[in-house]
Amino acid sequence: MEQLTLFKVRDLRKKDQFKIDDIYLNGYARICGVNATLVYLSLCRHAEFESQKAFPSQNKIGFELGISVASVKRGIKKLAEYNVISIEKEKMEGKFSNNVYYLLDKSEWKPAIAPQDTRQNHSSNTVAHTPPTVRDTLKDNKVLRITNIKDNKELATQGIAGKEINDLIEFFKPINPTYERLFSNKTQRQALERLVKKFGREKVEQMIKYLPKIFGKPYAPRISTPYLLELKLADLLGYLQQEKLKPPKGVIIRE
Repeated sequence: MEQLTLFKVRDLRKKDQFKIDDIYLNGYARICGVNATLVYLSLCRHAEFESQKAFPSQNKIGFELGISVASVKRGIKKLAEYNVISIEKEKMEGKFSNNVYYLLDKSEWKPAIAPQDTRQNHSSNTVAHTPPTVRDTLKDNKVLRITNIKDNKELATQGIAGKEINDLIEFFKPINPTYERLFSNKTQRQALERLVKKFGREKVEQMIKYLPKIFGKPYAPRISTPYLLELKLADLLGYLQQEKLKPPKGVIIRE
């Protein structure tokens, strides 16, 4: 007799999910730690299907996971240490600008040996494991509490303003193919913070959303970043007035 259920389970036939190797959660997660596991989940989410290449900024990863950039860096370092990921520097105009992460096949991973286990494990697909002692558990919990306190302090400096700035940066996507780099650029974030402080979040959002409508038009100011928006705001208003275009709501502000 079929049992009646009062809930709906996941439909894995849909293409809005990502995959993670079972072996990682069966041993590597405990060895690599919480930060590395969260970062690995994020990279799996952002990885391209064929190339398994991912290139989210560390600021974006931290924002999505609710952890500090310092925690993201520690996680990336641990994943690279066990050869779970490979890191390459992307060049733009001859300079290194962004990290590109490749998710490696589990056959490439280094054997994960539990710290309290001295037995050597030569298989790349199994993890040597002994049950943790009470002392180990207390030590791990203490380290986790200290890490969480540090992460929370760093996140507190971002606050709601940090989330607002990240949301506004997303609106540059239609006119800036490399908009992800804006998340970790201090100059760009500070420009947005000044605009929001002066005009308010809603009006700044309307400004950014209006940019794709004039992008590439003759004589229109070229604005593709928050800093350029702040720098060329007067040019933007002058262009709209000259072309007799209807400005976006809230752009023209009289002191």
